[in-house]
This record gives sequence, structure tokens and C-alpha cells, in this order.
Amino acid sequence: MFNEFPERQIACLINGTSEKVILSRETKATTVMGKEYVYNGLFAPKSIIALGDIVEVDASYMVLTMRQIVERDKYCSLLKSNAAIDVQRYGQEFDVNDNPVGAPDFITVQEGVVSFVQYVTADLRQQDQGLLPTTKYVVIFQTSVDVMRPQELPSPDRLIIDGSPFQVDVVDGMKYPNLLNIQVSEDIR
Repeated sequence: MFNEFPERQIACLINGTSEKVILSRETKATTVMGKEYVYNGLFAPKSIIALGDIVEVDASYMVLTMRQIVERDKYCSLLKSNAAIDVQRYGQEFDVNDNPVGAPDFITVQEGVVSFVQYVTADLRQQDQGLLPTTKYVVIFQTSVDVMRPQELPSPDRLIIDGSPFQVDVVDGMKYPNLLNIQVSEDIR
């Protein structure tokens, strides 16, 4: 089916590798979130696409689900990114001789992380019973991002979203394959 529509194929990058995709909006969406951010992507049978990959066209999309159709094409649900965030970790900077430099503070460990950020509403709380009462945003990004579970650190990581700091409360690597589902609350540290 992919090869039957060469006029609909557009160039894309999959984690930096050039490929082609047929991109369309999700037609069964009933919410604004579904209508605006969920897309379908059809890739050639020999495509390198995998769950959790980032597909770059005019915007960046994360692969949520993937299945092969009868013609062996790869049919994916894609989530359009809507933010580039920074990850910070509380720690101490050291000079070349391993001497501490200044007081401990939040140090940026990763910048410009392609992600999807969703504000937590009462409706979302009804749909997702696992949300903490303090959760302000749910953030989704690749597992390759250097963010740690709060219980692994003396002070939880911090995400900078739209210039504001948020504390990482939950890191869930099970909800989406090769993607992290993060719950953050307002950071008052």
C-alpha cells in the first residue's frame, strides 16, 4: 500500500536517517488532544522505524504504536511533540582536580529534549487513575533521555518546561514502549 501512493510520500528523518512516510491525522479522535497531536504514519516494509523513535518532518513525532499491515507496511500511531524541555539534576560541579566549585545547585544534564507535555485536567485525572494528586503535567519523551527515578537520587530531577521548574515525581517506562511517561509537580525547592 505504501508504494501505491508515491505522491503522498514525504521525506522524513528517523533518528537522523532519511526515509519516506505517508502522514495523516487520526480520523477517529474525539478530543482536542487527539485531533491536534495524534497522527498516523505509514512506512515502507524495509523502514528502520521502531517503537519510541522520533520522526522529523515539519515537526517532531514520537512513535507510540506500530503494527505491520497485510502488505507488510509499517503502520504507526505518532504523537506530535509540543515542547523542548531541559533536564536538570541537583549536584556539585568539580574542576579538573576534582575540587568542588561553588555550592551544590541544579546542573543541566540535557537540553532541548523533544517531548510531549500535557496539562493535567480533572478530565485527565478521571481517565488516568494513576496520577498523583500533585501532578501538574504529564511529559512523554524517549528512554534515551537522562532522567532518573526520584527514589534513585537524594533530590529528584527537575524539568524546565516553558521556563518554569518542575520536580520529577514519577518515571514510568512501562506505559509506552521505548518512551518514558513522566509525572511532574511544581518545584518549590
